[in-house]
Amino acid sequence: MAEEKAPAVDRLEEELRTLFGQAESIRQQIATIDATVLDLATVLETLDYIKQRGSDKVVLVPIGAGNFIRAKVVDTEHVIMGVGGRLSVEASIDDAKELINQRIESLERLRLDLRRKLEEVNARIREILEKTQQGQQGA
Repeated sequence: MAEEKAPAVDRLEEELRTLFGQAESIRQQIATIDATVLDLATVLETLDYIKQRGSDKVVLVPIGAGNFIRAKVVDTEHVIMGVGGRLSVEASIDDAKELINQRIESLERLRLDLRRKLEEVNARIREILEKTQQGQQGA
């Protein structure tokens, strides 16, 4: 009888390993989304500040590897924004903010979907753990 249970237990253990991996992957994706949304929120705050009080202000512009140069803001109405694939376009600050808000909303929907998927994975993990505990108690 113990030989009959072994393949079933092995299958459950394998499924558990897979589910734990999926759960970790989903958690990492959620963390990445959280960081991106936070970054985009900072961009929105910066655009608001530039539009309202940025004229002739000296700002630090990142040039890579933690290095900056000082620059003066001369245009408080437009921004050059990346649209993907190393392509950038000029847009009004208001249009840029609208696009950024759309990105945030899209990311938040994705985060919600991922959280639902994580709940499903965690529910299956609990179900398997209960089965294995019941199997051990019956042995």
